[in-house]
Amino acid sequence: MYNKNLQNLRYRLYARKSTDTEDRQVQSLEDQVKYMQERAKEMGLTIVGKPIRESKSAKRPNNRPLFSAMLEEIEEGKIDGIICWKVDRLSRNPTDSGRIQQLLQDEKIQHILAMDKSYFPEDNSIVFSVEASQAAEYVRKLAVDTRRGMQSKAEKGHKPGIPPVGYLNDRFEKIVIADPDRFHLVRILWDKMLTGTYSIAQLVTIADKELSLTTPVRGKTGGKPIAYSSLCAMFKSRFYIGVLPFKGQEYPGKHMPMITEEEFEKVQQIIDPSHTTRPKDKTYNFQLRNLFLCGECGFAITVEQKQKLIKSTGETKTYIYYHCTGKNKNIKCTQPKRHVSEDELLKQIKDKLTKFTIDPDFYKLAVEALAQEEDEVVEKNTAISDAHDKAIAKAQRSITNLRRMRYSGEADDDSWYFAEMKTLEDELERLQDVRNKDEYKARNWREVADETFTFARYAKEDFDSDDLERKRSVVMKLGEKLTILDRTIQFTPNKFFVPIEKMNESKAELSEMVRTDDLQIKSPALQHGSLSWLRRLGSNQRPCR
Repeated sequence: MYNKNLQNLRYRLYARKSTDTEDRQVQSLEDQVKYMQERAKEMGLTIVGKPIRESKSAKRPNNRPLFSAMLEEIEEGKIDGIICWKVDRLSRNPTDSGRIQQLLQDEKIQHILAMDKSYFPEDNSIVFSVEASQAAEYVRKLAVDTRRGMQSKAEKGHKPGIPPVGYLNDRFEKIVIADPDRFHLVRILWDKMLTGTYSIAQLVTIADKELSLTTPVRGKTGGKPIAYSSLCAMFKSRFYIGVLPFKGQEYPGKHMPMITEEEFEKVQQIIDPSHTTRPKDKTYNFQLRNLFLCGECGFAITVEQKQKLIKSTGETKTYIYYHCTGKNKNIKCTQPKRHVSEDELLKQIKDKLTKFTIDPDFYKLAVEALAQEEDEVVEKNTAISDAHDKAIAKAQRSITNLRRMRYSGEADDDSWYFAEMKTLEDELERLQDVRNKDEYKARNWREVADETFTFARYAKEDFDSDDLERKRSVVMKLGEKLTILDRTIQFTPNKFFVPIEKMNESKAELSEMVRTDDLQIKSPALQHGSLSWLRRLGSNQRPCR
């Protein structure tokens, strides 16, 4: 059967299986080794040394140390042949394929035994070249198809690959979902960063010691504290606002946003890339630092501390002033010369807080009403969720039936089949997206309501406290686009504060609502002014985290 006395040759057994996509369906290393050992025993072949188990990719040359060591043994005349599963286990790139073919033609390799074929020096070299080229072409084509698939997935709003901390890949629906164990912990880190009172180095310690936040476990990796570099990347990633950066472009993401775009921009203003680990000196702990922009040019508001000697008393007084930096070269801003004292700004904030504050009696009744409302909302949301599940199941059945028609030959028109399949898959994706958004709103409305009323109840007390973080947090939750123009604070109030402001404007109505508990809970003014509007909030509203 063989034209040589193969029993006199010395063989090395070579098995390879990488984690690359094209190799995932190849038998395991142990299966390869077991089958090749049995084949060698049947043929009476001599195996030298232990089987080589390579776990590196063969797509690029000089990437496999065990493979290179085996070729050196061949060059030195220590072995005469190779036993492998298939020739593509030896190489998937032209460089390594050419080297093996040269050794084969020089008769330094006298026999390559694959499970389906044998290769000898006297064989036609074209056959080996074609089969080696097919292996290399498979990898090249696979890379092109993979890049095309990743681009298509990104354009549909789904992230290819591993999502950042706080999110997970849903293995079944192939979408990015919020990590139930880490999403709220990562949001806490964003909130602390938004206060401007923490450095990234401090937040690394908080994530580890206080929050016990670790990276997700994926195979043999993960389960470790968040690294400093990872936290830096997290605070600069626009993925958290609901967009999908991919190859220099941004696509609307289908995943749940963690923060608003305004919050993201505030963090970018706080971060100084060249001084992220700078210690927090008390000199820089001004109460309103990095919270406002100029209302005229949109540039940062800076703060200065001045001291003045009062000659009559000999006392030195300290004054803190805020004003525009005036660094916008495209706009000749008039605000840099209009300084406003910190005391004046604090007074303005307290006046604003008065409009969004509720008294203890109203807070107590609002919480009781929310508890009653929640039962009705849960029942309603359960019905909505069931309807979504039925619609999704129906769409999945339609896709399955269409594939069965294809397999049975009923749908042999390619253009019709692929067009119909795309329509059904797009509809399934739309239904899943609607269900995910509704589920998030259903889970989120009570949390938003609780936090809104809690903020309205305790905001003034938090702002009057000596805790700098609490004080700054109150200011940031007042509204969007905090600016100072002509020494006056301006902002757009968050939607959930507008009804409270209107109720405070009508003292008589508020007094009547607080007068009796029974009327309070059933009051149309409370229901429409404090509860129903909360459930209509968008999923990006984050009032009091």
